Amino acid sequence: MKTLNKFSRVASSILLGVLLSSCTFLYIAHRLSTMPLIHDIQSFDNIANNLPYKERKTIEASRRSAVRLFSKTENDNVSSTTGTYIIANGQYYVVTVSHGIFGPCEELAIWTEEEEFLSCKEIVVLDQEADYAIIRVDEIPSRTPIKIPEELPDTSEWKQALSVQKKVYYTGYPNNVGPATVGGRIIGVTTGGWTYLHTYAWRGASGSGVFNSDGHFIGYVFAIEVGETEYGYDAFENVIIIVPTFMIDWSTILK
Repeated sequence: MKTLNKFSRVASSILLGVLLSSCTFLYIAHRLSTMPLIHDIQSFDNIANNLPYKERKTIEASRRSAVRLFSKTENDNVSSTTGTYIIANGQYYVVTVSHGIFGPCEELAIWTEEEEFLSCKEIVVLDQEADYAIIRVDEIPSRTPIKIPEELPDTSEWKQALSVQKKVYYTGYPNNVGPATVGGRIIGVTTGGWTYLHTYAWRGASGSGVFNSDGHFIGYVFAIEVGETEYGYDAFENVIIIVPTFMIDWSTILK
């Protein structure tokens, strides 16, 4: 009888161990099966749900319209900038800074994670004064274009669109990182209209489209502000300059 009781206890312990192991295995398998895919995490609509609806839509528009551009320089190096994918009069374009464009259309490539390298069809405008370029491209299936002029502020909206402490967002490729969506606020506007933001930028972010919290396409990243110190010139931390989109001559593509 004692041997039988001992055997029963051992058998019960083994069964309990197998049951616990099975439950643990099933729990782990369930957890792994419900883990999100990287593709889901990277999706354009994976935006913090505690933001107001309009801001979430603004961020999504910023992310869905951002592309990267590569231009071959005179020294056979490659310039990398960011651009905004737009549509006007049924044609597709990318707006970026002119200082990132070197050489002809044939030596310029537009890049997205999905389509990789897309060809430039025509450099429509290369404005050195306001530092912008408008490049005609084919439709980019993985991106959603910003409608011009519908998504620009109209005349009555520009004062509020560039008001001090207005929230703004841009998506770009600073330091080859991205697409990275960065937030900030307007901190001032010069007499010429050039606008200062309290945000972050670095090389590669130039040309990124800037959107305010109302969803308007208000400008593009131009440069990092610099200041003079006792050691020379240095980046003015967290202050960048954008060019407002009213400085773009949209008539060139809206004729």
